[in-house]
Amino acid sequence: MATSEKVQLSPSSPQYSYLEYLLQLGLKASTVQIINVFTVSNPHLSVQFERRCRDILTLNSWVDSCNLIGKNSEDNVFKEGFKFSSSESGMKFSVGRIKYTQSKDDNEESIKKILLCRIGVGRAYATKESALLTSELPDGYDSYYIIKDDENIDKQDDENEYYHEYYITDSNQVLPQYLVYYKYDPNVEKKSREKPVCDNCEVAEAKVYCASDSANLCKECDTALHKSKLASRHIRTPIGKGGDINGFCSQHKDKMIEFFCSQCHIPVCVYCKMVGHHSSGEAAKHKLVSVAEAYQTVCQESSVPDTILESRRTEIINQIAIIKSRSKEVEKLNSQLEGQIQEIAKKALNELKKITDSKLNVLLGDELELRRQLGEIKNAENFLEYQQEGDATHFLFSWSRHQKMLDELHEFKFFRNKVDVSLDTRVSGSIDILSDQVFHLPDSDSKKND
Repeated sequence: MATSEKVQLSPSSPQYSYLEYLLQLGLKASTVQIINVFTVSNPHLSVQFERRCRDILTLNSWVDSCNLIGKNSEDNVFKEGFKFSSSESGMKFSVGRIKYTQSKDDNEESIKKILLCRIGVGRAYATKESALLTSELPDGYDSYYIIKDDENIDKQDDENEYYHEYYITDSNQVLPQYLVYYKYDPNVEKKSREKPVCDNCEVAEAKVYCASDSANLCKECDTALHKSKLASRHIRTPIGKGGDINGFCSQHKDKMIEFFCSQCHIPVCVYCKMVGHHSSGEAAKHKLVSVAEAYQTVCQESSVPDTILESRRTEIINQIAIIKSRSKEVEKLNSQLEGQIQEIAKKALNELKKITDSKLNVLLGDELELRRQLGEIKNAENFLEYQQEGDATHFLFSWSRHQKMLDELHEFKFFRNKVDVSLDTRVSGSIDILSDQVFHLPDSDSKKND
């Protein structure tokens, strides 16, 4: 097996910057800052993943360090990849929003750790979370798409949270790629989203930024402070239009950012321009623009509709509509066939009832006759007792007649001592549900338990 390595990723590399953006996107927080990144270099895992997932859909999935335990400890994952326990035979992975849980010890300087993986989801078989452990992945599917037991998928498009869960049963479909150390404080993020307060009165919401005073000002303070001839020359820009962009250079901590390199896509301070990374070589030839100008350019570019993305969005929406329409047609067909089956069953049940009633009626007739015969014997015996308890003369004269009746009963001419109703009713044939298109789905959710 090939050896694995933890290779530190250079902070100046484009991938480092992109990973930070992916993490910010996952946490939905612009203040997230990556401190360090290690690349998971394991050729054996890469080959396995490429072989298994070459022609299927793969997605990014963040795995929090708190989940790297037991067989899937950080070291084991780097060396051997993820291992699934025999009891669960798989592992859940999320795509989209990172479910961040803030601990009591978290602060602005706390360093967190998270692992970025690439997972092969392919064509995912939708199933309820409660059925995962008793379900078997059908042929033609690569993973499970987990549906929460109370989830309404029609509401997903209306929600702002992009979050999906998959259950992977083949560890070769999971490739650990980057171990990321980062800083993130939800309180700092919340504060960064607050509207700036006027630096002068410290009460009202600031509306303009004065570059000469390096201050955010409300409307009233702006008017009051810029009454003089000289002060009125100060250039003020509405907040949120680029003029209020400020910050310190990451290379020269005490220097303010003044420029932006559109080729490198990084902010540049005076020192960077004069003696730093943009002072020599090819970078020295790059055109630098003011931060405000760069902001305006980016705003203009971002306002232009992305025709390719819009075309894709339209195509997806149309396909969803087609799928929903087909789902309704399938349900309608199901109702029609169910009605046909019920009609066939109704006719069969009616025929069964006729045959059964006929047999029961024959048996009932025989039973009633036998009960009549029992009653006849009992009636004769009761009347004999009645006469014995009465007048002796009557009993004496009636005995010969009673004897004659007993002779008739002794003959037992019409006693049926057999049952001629057979248990021969049966179902012939079957109802077969046919389809030209067959999907190989599990026969039973309990198949794994057999």
